[in-house]
Amino acid sequence: MLQVKQIVNNLFTSNTYIVFDDEYNYCWLVDIGDYEKVANELPNRTSVKGVFLTHTHFDHVFGINALHKDFPDCCIYTAKYGKEALYDEKKNFSKYHESPFVYEGTEVVVLKEGDTIEIYPDVKVTAFSTPGHCPSCLTYQLNNWVFTGDSYIPEVKVVTKLPNGDRIQAKQSIKKILLLAQGKTICPGHGEM
Repeated sequence: MLQVKQIVNNLFTSNTYIVFDDEYNYCWLVDIGDYEKVANELPNRTSVKGVFLTHTHFDHVFGINALHKDFPDCCIYTAKYGKEALYDEKKNFSKYHESPFVYEGTEVVVLKEGDTIEIYPDVKVTAFSTPGHCPSCLTYQLNNWVFTGDSYIPEVKVVTKLPNGDRIQAKQSIKKILLLAQGKTICPGHGEM
């Protein structure tokens, strides 16, 4: 049975989600923060096949190189701007923290509106472009879960004052997300699901 487990990271209490099915020996992640915390929560004998990034701000990707060391074939899914930011410490904001970095891997797949990835037989993740907080923002729908990152956090105003934020785009993205999320569980980038 498909399950989602929430991990609250130490840095800015961002969330990482583990998506897994006990029938399979691999899982998927949505964002990657505290890698040690995530690794301790992985189901037994499970490898990480891929990571769906909601956006590429530091607090949602800072564990990516530690993950890459353990799972070098793990595929990273992000938007076009997200791919650029993974290789640019200014765009991923790590330059402004104690640990500037760029992604050490090369397995990056660029997703756009409506792209789908089959993660298990007959189980697909669909990507939706939801910029405003950041140009790299994607929201993902998986069955009855909607992973919104920082594009929508219930009862929290979307931050658009960071570089490349856009208040008008954020409002449009929120409308799209609320329509998409009707009757589903929202899994935000911060806070409870």
